[in-house]
Amino acid sequence: MLFLTLNMDENPGLIAPFLREHELSLTVLPAYSYVNDILKVYGIPQNWIVDPQGVVRLKGTGYDSTEKWEAGMAEAIARIKPESGGDGYSPHR
Repeated sequence: MLFLTLNMDENPGLIAPFLREHELSLTVLPAYSYVNDILKVYGIPQNWIVDPQGVVRLKGTGYDSTEKWEAGMAEAIARIKPESGGDGYSPHR
């Protein structure tokens, strides 16, 4: 499984300080133009679960505390896992 963050801040120089301040270790891509022009995303934050075939299985807008978010995402991944056709898509990779 891959967890990827697209940052849509116009100033990509803000990403690293934010990650350090909040002690986060994740992959963040500066993607202002991509998010606005290609994905047409206007409400943030958004969480998407995309299966290995590139099909969006879940799309949600909003944020909860870290504990609620992690539990909610794990539950959502577990719910959609059977729909992925047993192709190795696993929330524990």
